Amino acid sequence: MDLSTEFSRLLRCKVANTKANAKYSDKIYLPASYLASLLDSRNRTTRQNGRQAQSAIQRRWQRSNQQERTADISDYIDGDGSQLPSPLIFRLVRKTDMLSRNSSNSSKPGPIYCGVREFSCEEDHVALPEWILGSAELTAGDSISVEFVRPEKGTFAQLQALEAAAADVGDLRALLESHMRTNLTALSIGESFKVPVGGIDHPLTFTVTALEPMDAVDIVDTDLSVDIVHTNNVVSSSKRSGGSSSISDELAPGTSQEITVSAGQSRVFQLHVPAQIKSTDILVTCRPGEDASICASRILRNVDILDNTWFDYSLPSQQPKQIHINQSELPSGSNTIFVAIVGFTSICHASVKVQFDAQPTPKQTQLSNAATAGEAAEKTCENCGSNIPLLRFAMHQAVCERHNIKCPRCTRVFKRGSEEYKQHWHCEICNQAGVQSDQEKHMYFYHQPQTCSCDPACSYESRVELAAHRRAECPERLIECRYCHIIVPQGPPATSLEAKLSSQHEHEWDCGNRSIPCAKCKAYVGIRQVQTHMKLHEMKEQIARANMVPCANRECMRERGDNPLGLCGICFGPLYSGQYDPDNQKLLKRLARNMHIQLTNGCGSKQCRNPHCASGRANSGNSASLSQTEAAAKLVPVLKAYAPLATAANGQSQIDYSSIDLHLCV
Repeated sequence: MDLSTEFSRLLRCKVANTKANAKYSDKIYLPASYLASLLDSRNRTTRQNGRQAQSAIQRRWQRSNQQERTADISDYIDGDGSQLPSPLIFRLVRKTDMLSRNSSNSSKPGPIYCGVREFSCEEDHVALPEWILGSAELTAGDSISVEFVRPEKGTFAQLQALEAAAADVGDLRALLESHMRTNLTALSIGESFKVPVGGIDHPLTFTVTALEPMDAVDIVDTDLSVDIVHTNNVVSSSKRSGGSSSISDELAPGTSQEITVSAGQSRVFQLHVPAQIKSTDILVTCRPGEDASICASRILRNVDILDNTWFDYSLPSQQPKQIHINQSELPSGSNTIFVAIVGFTSICHASVKVQFDAQPTPKQTQLSNAATAGEAAEKTCENCGSNIPLLRFAMHQAVCERHNIKCPRCTRVFKRGSEEYKQHWHCEICNQAGVQSDQEKHMYFYHQPQTCSCDPACSYESRVELAAHRRAECPERLIECRYCHIIVPQGPPATSLEAKLSSQHEHEWDCGNRSIPCAKCKAYVGIRQVQTHMKLHEMKEQIARANMVPCANRECMRERGDNPLGLCGICFGPLYSGQYDPDNQKLLKRLARNMHIQLTNGCGSKQCRNPHCASGRANSGNSASLSQTEAAAKLVPVLKAYAPLATAANGQSQIDYSSIDLHLCV
């Protein structure tokens, strides 16, 4: 079924300057004159409909009674006319396709349905996102007809994933829901749209293959059922060869695993950390002359040299490589870590080992000779820096200067002519110390300028600084949203002060603004305020319990019910009867009988400790039983307290329930 066009205008295309987070949105930019013309067109239609409605009302007044004359003209007009519907949906049709719109033989893509972001474009132009231009096979300067339409709300959509990478996305349905909620306004059969996925270089493409109830639908504020279909040639990346980010194996604690990795390639392992573990240490030891780096992350698509949560960029001479992770650094409920071993030399053979709750090795304290008895005064050797007793200082100085040499830059002492001294090296830029083989890796990580892909103006002096940026404030940093629980780029920092105080970026801030109904009060609450809202309910319940009127039974802590005896529903249940008893005489007789049986025979419970019960006294070691007369005497004070129930019409209001010494087993 084709949608009727309420208003249209021919405009020229141009590329819209959209923000990074709106790159794949279907919102377009229209000129302000388009909005004015659209409002004028709807006002003319409203006036025409109003005149027709007025004539209908006059005819109806002539044949109706006075009560029917209270009808208003707005009852006959669909909408108020002067206001536009929400959302505004437009259909983009090429000028060359306007005459052949109904042709089924055209190989060109069909019309595109989209929303509007602003009416701020230059006159006679429409600014389209770049992906819409490509999907519609348009170029800047082409003429298109922008038609205002009003499709129905969608109820069902079938989407087909065109890329194999879609099979690797953990929660594809949640990812689609988030993207469609924030970026799409309408869908049409045959339309293709792109969904960016964090950690994947290119966005995923989905094609709409079926819709209900129409071929083009509005998907804003509607319950849309989505069916996802994969292409036949989709194969998970874990089964494809050549993927450097696929999981190789799982790491087992306490055992060493030998691996081989080449330069620039990585081996990714999965590590499960039990909840009771307090700390985790991952150690990598490389063979002499070979080197690799180690990094780890909670997200598989976010584990690399530049994208990680924990890392070790130590130099080749510093062995073993180690990452220490405390349990407090892992979010609650998260016990999976992905570890990547990235090769630096042409080939690297390494041993990987995981230790849980490893105790730090105690450092052995070396006692100097001056600590021994009988040697008090000492002097520091200027060559090696050791504290030497004065009695032996002259001999030490002669031997030390002949055999040892001190580095003038780091004051480290070496043996003269040793290979260790020949390999000793210092960076000319930052004065970092190491060996000659450390120079290449040090320069690679610390002294090569880098630019982040999030912004060409975002440049850093080294890869280490770039990694720190991508680990914290980079908009492309992958996070697991605390509200929708999907892995997405965090986006730029939110602008509001509240968002900055809560350390939330744009995605989490926008996601937390969505409202859901409260399970208790049914009021709509922002997702971000759900925990605070539920705590308010808990406080109200605590206040209600604090102001609770207790049951008249001293053995019960429940709230008093609405019955003549002032008991809760549990205690009053055995005494209830459906017989007509206006003066409560039968009720008091049932109370006296139950209390008498309890005092003489007991309730029969082995856990009872009620001293006013025969079973409770027996369980407490008091075997003395009450006679019938003694039991009846104990009933008298209770029955006197309830006497106003039988003697006065409003006797319940005359009873002080807090003074009644009533002990019923419950």
